[in-house]
Amino acid sequence: MAATTHRGITYTGTGTYTTTVNVDLPLWAGVDQDETLWLDGQSTDGYPGNLSGFQATNTQVAARHSLRLVAVTLSSALAEGNTMTLTGECSKILSCVATGADATANVRVVKTSDLVLTFDVETTADGTTDDTSGAELWLLVA
Repeated sequence: MAATTHRGITYTGTGTYTTTVNVDLPLWAGVDQDETLWLDGQSTDGYPGNLSGFQATNTQVAARHSLRLVAVTLSSALAEGNTMTLTGECSKILSCVATGADATANVRVVKTSDLVLTFDVETTADGTTDDTSGAELWLLVA
């Protein structure tokens, strides 16, 4: 699949499905309250620790981004085991909700790392037959 870039986030998938970004809504609410990496500064000691971690720096700290609600359509070529990787202006997928475009198919999504989703697309409810089907995703991304 060719990568799709929209508002600084690149969506790259395996397989032949295509990606269309329908909504990319900034949620200007700040960062995830459980995210504390911004406290680390340039110290490897972390927080709490010594004060060297609070020295001004423009390096060694991963960029943190505000929350965004993203709605994505995946074409009907989405197949069992395909993945989607997000890169660019994002650091973590906090939540994902998926619905299949085909009423007879079942779509499951597993977040296999902070920025990678793996798809499980089945024809039957018992998961015995793989399917190719489109999907709609709602992602909460930081």
